[in-house]
Amino acid sequence: MTDTTHIRWDLRPGDLGRIAALHGEVYATEPGFPGDLTFEAYVCRTLSDFMLENRGAGRIWLAEKGGRLVGCTAMVDRGGRGQLRWVLVAPQARGTGLGRDLVGRAMDYAYEQGWRQVFLETTTGLPASMAIYEKLGFKVVSETPLEHWNAGDHTQLTMVKALS
Repeated sequence: MTDTTHIRWDLRPGDLGRIAALHGEVYATEPGFPGDLTFEAYVCRTLSDFMLENRGAGRIWLAEKGGRLVGCTAMVDRGGRGQLRWVLVAPQARGTGLGRDLVGRAMDYAYEQGWRQVFLETTTGLPASMAIYEKLGFKVVSETPLEHWNAGDHTQLTMVKALS
């Protein structure tokens, strides 16, 4: 086992399932989030949509340590703008700057594509993620009730950053 975290973006068979599983495992233990399978199922659906409907337009980054997935993020091509998705760092890899690194790579990709804007959808109750987004200049543009999964008291936030 190595202590080095490797980040790659070449998707391989099984990677989408690993991303969904990591989301399910991590969010099942996050305070205030459901411990059921609804969030993992939602992530499965969005990953499926990315590959089947969006034809994988964009890029997904996977952070691996000792052969285990410890983080991920993606930038999805939404026709002239990007959508930051699936930002997650496993608890054992938090506090290392990995989240900033992954999101930074995604934002660099968005700039390279020449997109005019990046948006993301997140929920309340994720202060570390919010700190990264706000530091990068994302602004909340809407707050709506969450209907995708058993979200409890959480609210969906849509955030936008102009890339001009």
